[in-house]
Amino acid sequence: MNKKSILQIALIVSLVFLRTPLHAEDNSPALGSTGSVGSVASQAQIEHWGSVNPENLPPMFSVSEFRGWLEQHRIRYYGWLDAGGQYASTGSGELQLGFPTLNRFSDEPIVNAAWVIVERPLPSRAEGWAWGFRSDFYAGQDAALLRPLNSFGPDSSRFGTDFRQAYVSLHVPTLTKGGLDLQLGRQNVPIGYETLMGPYRPFYTATYYWIFHQVGSTAAFGTLHVNKQLDVLAGADLSYNTVFKLRGRAPAYLAKAIYTPGATRKTTIIGDVYTGPLPVPTLPGHLGKWQTLSEVEVRHSWSQRVSQVVQGSYEWDTDDPAAHKKTSVAQGAFSIVNVHLTRQTLDLNLRGEWMHDLNGIRTHFPGTFGESTIGLNVMPVPWINIRPEIRGDFASSAVLGPLSDPVHKENQLTAGGDIIFKF
Repeated sequence: MNKKSILQIALIVSLVFLRTPLHAEDNSPALGSTGSVGSVASQAQIEHWGSVNPENLPPMFSVSEFRGWLEQHRIRYYGWLDAGGQYASTGSGELQLGFPTLNRFSDEPIVNAAWVIVERPLPSRAEGWAWGFRSDFYAGQDAALLRPLNSFGPDSSRFGTDFRQAYVSLHVPTLTKGGLDLQLGRQNVPIGYETLMGPYRPFYTATYYWIFHQVGSTAAFGTLHVNKQLDVLAGADLSYNTVFKLRGRAPAYLAKAIYTPGATRKTTIIGDVYTGPLPVPTLPGHLGKWQTLSEVEVRHSWSQRVSQVVQGSYEWDTDDPAAHKKTSVAQGAFSIVNVHLTRQTLDLNLRGEWMHDLNGIRTHFPGTFGESTIGLNVMPVPWINIRPEIRGDFASSAVLGPLSDPVHKENQLTAGGDIIFKF
């Protein structure tokens, strides 16, 4: 084990010892997800199934006077440290295609992300004008993998820095009873079910869809709350992974509808179209005139313990030079099932995915890919998540394995996981 790995492990251990007495002795309330005073972790355990989000935990470093000022002005701060590792049956080193995780290096521990957020969220039921802001700074291997255009900090494949989000928001009480929410600045592009932020996704590994499509960008988005069942989002961004600088010849455009039918609100149906010259990363030689990504997603709560998401996507790139100026297409689908085995202590997560990249526009290797994953989310205390998992990847040709290997394989088994310390 090298010196860097030892330092990373020491950082994790020190955080454990630092966090324990503060959390055990501090029972004062924290800001809830809607900007009002929320519950402490012990109360959340009684009322909530599954993992507790970091914003609903008591702040790690705070004195009562300062916390009172923050609550009065609807400001909160929180974050987490996410570290993990994996074993791959195909060998050690950097895995080809970045499969299957944001930690694309096998057989070594790594800090995926140390994340700090300061925000003033908009009230959930604002009736008048309201404003807010959000700033997300993170560092680690995730930031190195997703390094944006005109980035800053160390230029390393294992460690990077980035302000993943830095935007201002405004609620405008107009057009409908629910009003209009505006966001301007660098932000996560709101497509797909999964997220880069570890505490908010069920697995350590990511889907093919996430790896090849979901990005952050400098954007202006507006969400119109049409009624209690329907939200409509629209806006434009400066193309993928940008920080206040246009990538390509024109912006990308997003239109999205979120519909929740019925009074029980157990089902949510989402549809969106994301289009432009460079909305998502495209491999060299495949960049055509215009790219369009469409997505349909259904989320359903079968019971208090069981929920499921099904997502399908289809994309096309017109005048692809690598396809003789024809239109390249790719499509995929996945389903994730989450089962709360015990209240806020143990979850079981299942995932299956299929992707068909006909022209190799995303993977560089034309063909079909699939994966099946089973994982646990172990929560011994509300501020720790331990997520072991086993994953199998399958390809229609021999493309899986470390980049350095001269011979690759059609199948790959990975076993790994991560631990998240929330503060």
